[in-house]
Amino acid sequence: MASTGEGERELSQTRPAIRRVRAGAAGSRRATAKNASKRSTVRAAGLSGTVLVVFAVLVIVLVSVTGKKAPTAAPNGSSRLGMQPAPASVTTAIRHVSPSAFAEAGSTITSFGPYTGSITVLRGQPSLTLDGKPLIAYVGSNWCLYCAATRWPLAIALSRFGSFKRLHITASGEIDPGIATLSFYGSTYTSPYIAFLPTEQCTDIQSSSTSPAVEDCNGYEPLQPLSPTAHKIFLKYDFPPYVSSTYEGGIPFIDFANELIENGAFMDPSILAGFTHAQIARSLGSPAVSPAHTILVAANYYTAAICKLTSNEPSSVCQMPVLKQATRQLQL
Repeated sequence: MASTGEGERELSQTRPAIRRVRAGAAGSRRATAKNASKRSTVRAAGLSGTVLVVFAVLVIVLVSVTGKKAPTAAPNGSSRLGMQPAPASVTTAIRHVSPSAFAEAGSTITSFGPYTGSITVLRGQPSLTLDGKPLIAYVGSNWCLYCAATRWPLAIALSRFGSFKRLHITASGEIDPGIATLSFYGSTYTSPYIAFLPTEQCTDIQSSSTSPAVEDCNGYEPLQPLSPTAHKIFLKYDFPPYVSSTYEGGIPFIDFANELIENGAFMDPSILAGFTHAQIARSLGSPAVSPAHTILVAANYYTAAICKLTSNEPSSVCQMPVLKQATRQLQL
């Protein structure tokens, strides 16, 4: 007979996946350990609670409670979904970070990240591929504060192996006026080395509806359901024994081809506070300053993780000394 936890997870297969990934109760937490995972935690449908979001912005502590009005637009304007197409200046900056900038940023871990404790190396798991290429699956939501911090370095790292089309910009809904970030919703990614399966479950627009789908989105408008593949991966690897019970079912969640998983944001979102999308994008050309430094260091670690999947191809990327240092730090 299945245990209670197993039975609950099997039952969730009959529900919309988004219900299984409902944000609630514990909310976004700021871990006390420097390298601990930081994520927006979630609970199964049918449970309720007040979401308390606490994180530090230098010496300022920002708090928001579920039910507080969320920003209805990204800082640069929005469409109905609280998103708009990423400007060319942003996508160009993401795609064309120079090798010298990655090298200058280095691999030194700071109090803002990257949080290497968020990465877990899996052993003996079945390969996860799509069209013969290692598959990276991401699960997040536009409202999610720690997802906002994850997308910048992840998009930059992925752009070293391929290219995006139709990236969007948005702002996290957990604080006002929100953290300027990207959204993978509606995007496509092409690479000769890897495949990418992103899911943004909810918008950053707070809903007036009380439907179950809105409730499962922490009060925000639903956006994108998990695909069968993403659903299966999430239900297995975002729960014990692969993830601490404290953070089970939380977002952001990333599965790197069943070889590694990330069970929390890789950098502190406070590093992005007060910056617009355009300012963050421009900073990527100056890796010694904030917020570019933390973003590019985190991108180097993501790149090292991806190089493990591609057997260190392309060599022009994966043989960089800074990535070898990140590889050793991650114990890959």
